[in-house]
Amino acid sequence: MAPPDEEANGLGNGLIGVNFHTDVEDVDETQTLLPGSTSNSEDDELDVQVVDRNNGVSNFGTIMHIIKGNLGTGVLAMPVAFSNAGILFGTVMLAVLGVICVHCMHILVKCSHYLCRKTGRDHLDYADVAEQSVHFLPSSTPKKEKAARTTVNVFLLITQYGFCCVYVLFIAKNVMLVVEKCVTHVPAVFTIQMYEIILVLFLIPLVFIKNIKHLAPFSLVANVASVVGLGIILADILFVEKFNKISRLPLMEDWSKIPLYFGTAIYAFEGIGVVLPVENKMREPQAFPSMFGVLNLSMTIVCVLYITVGFYGYIEYGENCQDSITLNLEHWYGTSVQVLFSLCIYVSYALQFYVPMTIIGPTLAQSRIARRIGPNAFDYLVRVVLVLVTFGIAAAVNEYLDLLIALIGSVASAALAIIFPPLLEIMTFWPDRKERKYFWIMFTKDIVIMLFGVLCFLSGTAVAVMQLVQRFRGE
Repeated sequence: MAPPDEEANGLGNGLIGVNFHTDVEDVDETQTLLPGSTSNSEDDELDVQVVDRNNGVSNFGTIMHIIKGNLGTGVLAMPVAFSNAGILFGTVMLAVLGVICVHCMHILVKCSHYLCRKTGRDHLDYADVAEQSVHFLPSSTPKKEKAARTTVNVFLLITQYGFCCVYVLFIAKNVMLVVEKCVTHVPAVFTIQMYEIILVLFLIPLVFIKNIKHLAPFSLVANVASVVGLGIILADILFVEKFNKISRLPLMEDWSKIPLYFGTAIYAFEGIGVVLPVENKMREPQAFPSMFGVLNLSMTIVCVLYITVGFYGYIEYGENCQDSITLNLEHWYGTSVQVLFSLCIYVSYALQFYVPMTIIGPTLAQSRIARRIGPNAFDYLVRVVLVLVTFGIAAAVNEYLDLLIALIGSVASAALAIIFPPLLEIMTFWPDRKERKYFWIMFTKDIVIMLFGVLCFLSGTAVAVMQLVQRFRGE
């Protein structure tokens, strides 16, 4: 799911982007086989390129990239997700969902390795895997290959711009709360939409930055701010006696709310786009997919953090959980967290915006309008229009941030994180199914995962849309 520009690859829904820098540690001048290649591979007869891993990212650096790529507005919405699931069901199913999502990440890496060996390429991104998995099917045609690539890229665009819509509403709601705390009399004209309009004036010049390297200093500040803000949140929900409040919370909520829980949770786990880019940049790629390797360790940390914030946040605020836990915080430290995360998400907007622009930019540059008014002028015009589109969607949703997150998680994140990987695994290994001993077991497992993803996709989308309609009607 990564874009062509490797510097932007794999932003996921993280608060900040992934900067694939070279670690300063000295290493020997060694070379390793293509990602996933091993000396005892069943595909030894295939030619394998040799890739220089001399300047690759260390294991620790890769762990940090994966954690950053998964931590975003989703973790802040975990308490409200638990309020839609119940204290027991929310905890258990978040762990189960974490296992499924991590397994799907492993599937994507496995398919990438296999197809790399088969094609002789040194690395593949998400869209490449989709295209190549179709390429080796007996009934493959160039149109089908292009359709597979386009499908992945379309869902990438929906996801990334969906994140941007969430960011507009998130910043507006937090800034609005800060202003209401600090200003005695706020004019009635300052509705949530007014804050979003003001925000757009700051977002437009931000997205005019075309070189992502220029955002590096801001990313560093966002890193620090996010760590401090998350630390304050954990201190607020962990270090106060809360276990006497558990008895008043339901173990499981009504089934009608469960789809919203899954939509929000899947949104939070949308870090699958980080996987291939960081694995491709590793100095020791063999340490990535192993049982106690980089991927499992990173995602265990992420999952534990999600459960911790969701569990204790729900215990603390109960049915009063806001769309983001930052909106529940009071006192001076609550205001500071709201300001910190608003700054983080502001920077993240540009980073998330950068990813789809690398996909659609080259195509738009060939359009008739671009040739008429000039490619640079047209590029800036497109950026302005897209910012206005994200504002329009956020404004249309009004203040219902929780439903917007659940809707994006159900529509796009479910496809990228759960539905597509098992489908790609089936297509990747279908031509060799007769030689694979456990193919039909794998096939059955993948079908079950896909059906679960489709169920989350359909039910989450339907419930989120119906809830939006009901809230607009005042029901």
